[in-house]
Amino acid sequence: MTIQMPIRESDGRSGGVGRGRAPGTFGELLQGILGSGTDFLVTFPVDLYVEAAFEPDPQLDQVIVSPPHKNKARRLATGIMSHYGVHTGGWLMLNSALPEGKGMASSTADLVATARAVDSAFRLKLPNRLLKQMMAEIEPSDGVMHPGITAFFHRQVRLHRRMGTLPQLTIAGIDDGESVDTVAFNRSRKPIPAHWAVRYGELLDQLTRAVRDHDLTAVGQVATASARLFQTFNPKPHLAAVEEICHDVGGLGTVVGHSGTCLGILLARHDPEHGPRLARALTELERLGRPLIVCRSTSRT
Repeated sequence: MTIQMPIRESDGRSGGVGRGRAPGTFGELLQGILGSGTDFLVTFPVDLYVEAAFEPDPQLDQVIVSPPHKNKARRLATGIMSHYGVHTGGWLMLNSALPEGKGMASSTADLVATARAVDSAFRLKLPNRLLKQMMAEIEPSDGVMHPGITAFFHRQVRLHRRMGTLPQLTIAGIDDGESVDTVAFNRSRKPIPAHWAVRYGELLDQLTRAVRDHDLTAVGQVATASARLFQTFNPKPHLAAVEEICHDVGGLGTVVGHSGTCLGILLARHDPEHGPRLARALTELERLGRPLIVCRSTSRT
């Protein structure tokens, strides 16, 4: 049963309703390991968001969350208030445009939106450093608390490299399988071989230059290479078919949720042929018999 929470409008003063939001991702532009053996990913934020509202309630001794299965968000909200010595319960409501278990950072977006809502309610000025520290105690996380595209150590919940922003991209994609429990997946999958680190380091350097230079062709090449490499660990049944469609419609490359099930084609929004390319890509993708996903990249947080 979903709890209907008494969220009231507020003028935003301390103790009033706090609101926050965070973007999800369409997988990652790149994911692998570096020479140190450290797992990393490169974020790819999109315009699908989690919105959170938090209302403190001194009559409660706990945080009540809706939907009720969002226990990680409840845990983070409770931890933030405890850290700042705020002794009250409250009502936390999450409204997500992100499907769960698809490699779209739904869980991370839940946590970041929750933190921002609690921060807003009490005017805490919660720094990203502390937020990442608290998130690391809950689960591996994406880097969507940072604007733009970043290289991020997701297991450590630590920023590696700020990379910048890109001209807007459209993703024409599909959901290529059942839901994936990201935490369980990372625990059970075989580690990436250490000697692959050289290749991943080269791809990260290539992608860093591509983002700096706004070279969307090179971005697509790196994303495609990363998708192919990760087939060893989490294969996408329709990757070859989607690559063929991408080639046929003149897309930039393929992008995947490395620990999820989303799989898509990158298209440049500024391309004069964007509309026809998108229409044709969606027509061809629909023939694969999988649910369609369409979204756009964003640099907002």
